[in-house]
Amino acid sequence: MKNQEIVYESLRKICVEQIKKEAINIGVSTEKLSLYLNMRRTNVSRELNKLVAEGKVKKQKGKPVLYYVELNEKDYICEDKAEAPSIFDTVIGRDASLKNQISLAKAAIVYPPSGLHSLIIGETGVGKSYFAKCMFKYALEIGRIKEKDRFAVFNCADYANNPQLLIGHLFGVKKGTYTGASEDREGIIEKGRNGILFLDEVHRLPPEGQEILFTLIDEGKYIPLGGTEGIPINVMIISATTENIGSTLLKTFTRRIPVTIALPALRDRKSTERLELIQRFFADESKRISKKINVDEEVITALLNYDCLNNIGQLKSDIQIASAKAFLRNIFNEEDIHIKVEDFSYEVKGGLLASKKINPRGLKVSFSNEIKKDINYDIEDEYSVSRDIYEFIEERTKILTAKGLDQEEIKSKLTSDVEDFINTYILSIREENDKDDIKRIVNNELYEFLKSFMHLAEYKLKKKIPQNIFLGLLLHIDTFLARIKENRGIENTKIDEIRKKYPEEFKLALNLAYKLEEKYEITIPIGEIGFITMFFAAENKKVRSKVAVIVAMHGNTTATSIAEVANQLLNINHVAGFDMPLSMKPEEALIKIQELIKEKDQGRGAVLLVDMGSLKFFGKIIEENTGIYVETIDMITTATVIEAARKAILYENIDEIVKCVKRESRYIGDFIEKKVKADKKVIVTACSTGEGTAIKLKELVSINFESDKYEIINLSIKDRKEFYNAIDNIRKKYTIAYVISAFDPQLEGVEYIPIDRFFKEFVGEDFEEKVNDEDMLSIINKVYKDHLNINNCDFIIRKFIKTVSNMKYSHGIYVDEDKLMGLLMHFGCVLEKLINKEETRSCKNLSLIKARYGDLFKDLKTSIKDIEENLNIEIPEDELANIIEILVNI
Repeated sequence: MKNQEIVYESLRKICVEQIKKEAINIGVSTEKLSLYLNMRRTNVSRELNKLVAEGKVKKQKGKPVLYYVELNEKDYICEDKAEAPSIFDTVIGRDASLKNQISLAKAAIVYPPSGLHSLIIGETGVGKSYFAKCMFKYALEIGRIKEKDRFAVFNCADYANNPQLLIGHLFGVKKGTYTGASEDREGIIEKGRNGILFLDEVHRLPPEGQEILFTLIDEGKYIPLGGTEGIPINVMIISATTENIGSTLLKTFTRRIPVTIALPALRDRKSTERLELIQRFFADESKRISKKINVDEEVITALLNYDCLNNIGQLKSDIQIASAKAFLRNIFNEEDIHIKVEDFSYEVKGGLLASKKINPRGLKVSFSNEIKKDINYDIEDEYSVSRDIYEFIEERTKILTAKGLDQEEIKSKLTSDVEDFINTYILSIREENDKDDIKRIVNNELYEFLKSFMHLAEYKLKKKIPQNIFLGLLLHIDTFLARIKENRGIENTKIDEIRKKYPEEFKLALNLAYKLEEKYEITIPIGEIGFITMFFAAENKKVRSKVAVIVAMHGNTTATSIAEVANQLLNINHVAGFDMPLSMKPEEALIKIQELIKEKDQGRGAVLLVDMGSLKFFGKIIEENTGIYVETIDMITTATVIEAARKAILYENIDEIVKCVKRESRYIGDFIEKKVKADKKVIVTACSTGEGTAIKLKELVSINFESDKYEIINLSIKDRKEFYNAIDNIRKKYTIAYVISAFDPQLEGVEYIPIDRFFKEFVGEDFEEKVNDEDMLSIINKVYKDHLNINNCDFIIRKFIKTVSNMKYSHGIYVDEDKLMGLLMHFGCVLEKLINKEETRSCKNLSLIKARYGDLFKDLKTSIKDIEENLNIEIPEDELANIIEILVNI
């Protein structure tokens, strides 16, 4: 019946159009009607014959047979009057390449009672999501759908191989279905109640996933995960796919979707439509940057003719990138933006070389956008400093120009000045600002959104972001959102310099911009992304760093062997070795050592430890070439390297390291970290983990025990025999007062303090409190859900914390709140990549970790099996090793 109705309505519409255009109702053949409907000819023929038998349709004999609907004047006059303007009138191609598709879409929407389920097909970038949104807006316009938020979007790729997660996310979860399901949770389908459910990438659903939807399509009901009874719902389904529906979708599924709308590729659309798309995209960019845009004729020629493989989506992206380049070129004056062919990629420029070019015939396109001034924008409050960034740039540019600086000098100077301005602004914000005070001024939803994003930012940047930077960025974004609603122009310094100077911060700012655009349905100018970058980079120079330690010696393995010994004995991975075979020329060695120092430099310089010959002159040459402060120590031994490394990991500066190494070149036994004064007792901290735990233990012990009475020595317990040999060497000359360790060495006359008790009693670190900290769990839940798009996150987070807790006690690993948060962020990012089938990171130390921390590795692998099964993924061994590295080295 549904197919019959849509055939009838489409035939009637064609007949009305024929009378309007040609004053005669000619009719249409089965072949043409099937093409118009994108339906099989046999299906159309069958429905037409039924309609003829019922007397609703007439047919005219001849070849081919023509079918028509008898109409009177009232029918087509009313039809003409009823055709009110709609969202589809703004769609490019509405009267040409998309005419039939729009007719089908309208027929599908108006069909009673709730519309006809539809499938949109087409290549990547042809505009399937856009077309689905147009269908929804059309339904709002004609009153078929009453509420503007009744459009639910579900990407089937997210749950392609996990029907259980699909049911939970799409249809909701009943209380008690699994651990953590403490209450009923609505599925995304409820947002589409009395509206439209858009299933994107429907071809990614496996057969069982498609079958889950049958009850919804057939009966208008759905069953939540863990539920037993169907919940009635009125919803129209629109699906989209890039694939051949015959090979990727079940026939039983496609038979349930009566309307198929095929969107053409860009190459199959008329050149006039492509030109119209180009004009619209340039107009959008003009509005975005608040400036008029002028485009060269050859740009239009190239855009009309190049092979745009990813269709409209790629065309839009190419225009956006070129507009950004032109904007940067013109950032310091009020002139219009001029876009040249040089602003485009090699692929776009290739359009000028097409053998049969489409010529815009001298057309020169110009787009403009007026900027409205906000008369109320000068209202001040205690948090209004951030909006002065924009005014600061304008005023500073005028001052520098008046001094006679050229534009390149101004760009360079202004980048530095804006960075200083933001740093000063951030320092002016009190860290102790009350959260409730801020929320009275800033939207609470924005506060919570950015707060959760900052945890992801800390993980990505590998540094703690202070409260005042968070508040500064929060207030800045709040101000920006107000500006953009009022269409105020925004300018920035040279964005290219910011991107090059702070690449990681720039990537993070882009990520935040995408999230804000999605959340607030806005477009963020490229200049604003530069400002956000500067906030993330604001304290970049204050990150605590270490002096690099480089060992360079003649021979095939000498340097790397000594470096490995030092790293192993001190439980670190900080010393780098460079072997110089006797056959290697000094010039070649200099270049390679210089690159190694550049790689390892953390901003505090490097100590170069060498044996003899030309190597001892390399330090000063490298310093002159790179600007990195390098001090060279020659005639070194293993003990020298250990002492230099020990001082470096305690954050000593180069001068102090060199002074200590030259003063002390011997150790009391192979494992004693430094010479101990006779009037002091010794506290031994023993761990089998790594640099982070060893250093943290030393820091905490030094805080909680009097430094003038106790000397602290850290030993490795990976080899028990070597551990006891080191203890014997210490006890020959000194008194050991305490041993802080994961195991009891049972030393006579020595008090043993277990690591977990030390953290709890001496430092006040109670890991169990963190495990059950609902605020922390809530934050991580929000990050997993909103920023990493991970489902069932409560179960995953609690399971992982339990895993870390077990390993902490069984292996004597130091885990505080910061490390736990870092581990959770890292784990979430790994899961996101695996769920999205993206490439994960390899671990260069995989073999070493499996050999050195074999038990820890096995425990981790076993403990996360439940998480892997829940998400239907397998975490690679490289990523398990990366987690171990964080556990033992942070």
